[in-house]
Amino acid sequence: MCNRKDINVLVVPYEGLDDFMRGTSLAPSKILWALESIEEFSIYQNSVMPKINVIDGIYPTHTWLEPSEAMERIFSKLGETVRNLEKPFVALGGDHAITYPIVKFVGHFYDDLKVIHFDAHLDRRGSYKGNRFSHASVMARVSELLGDSNVVTFGYRSRSEDEPEVGYPFSIFDGLKRYLDELPSDAPIYLTVDLDVLDPSEFPSVSNPEPGGVSFKELLESLKLLRGRNLVAADIVEYNPLVCNCLHSAVVAATILRELSIILVSHELD
Repeated sequence: MCNRKDINVLVVPYEGLDDFMRGTSLAPSKILWALESIEEFSIYQNSVMPKINVIDGIYPTHTWLEPSEAMERIFSKLGETVRNLEKPFVALGGDHAITYPIVKFVGHFYDDLKVIHFDAHLDRRGSYKGNRFSHASVMARVSELLGDSNVVTFGYRSRSEDEPEVGYPFSIFDGLKRYLDELPSDAPIYLTVDLDVLDPSEFPSVSNPEPGGVSFKELLESLKLLRGRNLVAADIVEYNPLVCNCLHSAVVAATILRELSIILVSHELD
């Protein structure tokens, strides 16, 4: 047990002013609380969760900044607190906008970073309610950083009329397997998991639920496809405890964190 690998978990409770329902800033503390209630050992992967180092102060809760300024603050704080990528990390949001400054930071360490995006929505609006740094436009901004071909969405089942038809709608596993089969095994990958990719019947605690989502089982099996790949960092976003303050949502989110943490260190272990 004492020789376990360790992993950084970044607490990033940013919540945009244009969110439909408030509450995502409370998600990191709720997930970490629920993590105390589950086993460290994963029966799904026959592995023990790595040691968790919690890093907070990336973004203070209830700070009312313009979105562009908030993104710059998160980016700057990452440089001050993380500094390098010697340890893999998972960032806990907060709303999906946090992915942009985190990818911007991680991209400085890799020339050809790939972003895998699990979501019920494409998040490629040019802007939303006048905000270019919205949760609804975050993948448009990430694509501007890395190029459209390096950002791939899986599991979406909703888009606005002006968003492109890209990626793999409705399911994750089959499309991700095809994508990874064509990707060099050493390609650096960043994973962003918007929890509304799950069906609302299994995970109701999101601000913008969409029917017809994937099951927890499919999400888990899809995550396991990344085991042994060069997954360098990830985030889990859009859990909103105020929508449904139910224990099972917190435990699902915590279990995803456990499984993803194991997968992030698997590149060194497998």
